[in-house]
Amino acid sequence: MNPNSNEHILQIGKHLKRLRKQSKLTQSKIGSQVNPPVRFQQVQKWEKGINKIFAHQLLQLCYVNNWNLNEFKASESSVSALDS
Repeated sequence: MNPNSNEHILQIGKHLKRLRKQSKLTQSKIGSQVNPPVRFQQVQKWEKGINKIFAHQLLQLCYVNNWNLNEFKASESSVSALDS
């Protein structure tokens, strides 16, 4: 496994959490927006980088919430700066 892959998973989780909070959505609401739906605990694991979010789930969330998929390609420094 590529040691940088875990960092990418963590970055995606941080972006997901930031966008969720900016959109004033709960983890439960995010979980209900993917198909098949997941529980809030799974969303927590995505945000913490414990579990990977599937590409189709990420695309669904971007579509439903009008998020720009390019947000998830930003550099690690921008994640750190925006993390609160």
